[in-house]
Amino acid sequence: MILVMGVFSLEIKPFSDRMLHLEAGELIGRSYVRGTIGNNELVATSGFIGKVETATVTQRFIDAFSPDLVILTSGAGGISTAVEPGQVVIGSEFQEYDVNLPLRSGKVAIQTSESIAYSHFRTYIRDAIVGKIITGDQIVSNTEERDELYETYNAVCLDMDSAAFAKTAMMNEIPFVVIKIILDMCDENAEKDFNYYFERFCKSGLPAHRVVEVLRSHIIV
Repeated sequence: MILVMGVFSLEIKPFSDRMLHLEAGELIGRSYVRGTIGNNELVATSGFIGKVETATVTQRFIDAFSPDLVILTSGAGGISTAVEPGQVVIGSEFQEYDVNLPLRSGKVAIQTSESIAYSHFRTYIRDAIVGKIITGDQIVSNTEERDELYETYNAVCLDMDSAAFAKTAMMNEIPFVVIKIILDMCDENAEKDFNYYFERFCKSGLPAHRVVEVLRSHIIV
């Protein structure tokens, strides 16, 4: 069983569209569909903003469906010159940038563990780059702040969910994969760019279509 999650319903629509449906339902106010793509069984859901909601929804669905793999696919803001809107990013490392841990030395980061799914997505999503994603409960739309975050964390992009998702999966000892698409560059044009590129990329089902194509052709758990 694979649990696939997106922030917005449009981000998981390709899974529902290509799925042989077995069940539809609702859990903690979030609609879900369960079915198969290729030889993979999965359940897909969406609807969370910020770290608390992300962790809560992820944990509740893990409890309900006992997945062998969890996948997060949604948008992110680029903070590195290595990316631009439309770039697909596969997360290799995750860190909360708005958490201070004065009693510990250094920063706490979560690595994506090696798994069949992680290997397959890196191999078969050929237009993706692999890199670090940082997470915080705020929208960054300032060039100076963005550049400071890049200098501090050397990440590719940031969002409001990946690190919480990764931590929840790790604590449940479940392999996980995060696949993002860049929608803005966390600068003064971020709101305008997000709206434009969300319409262009997320409404057309990127990067979910990339995941679906891998699921159709490969068993990944």
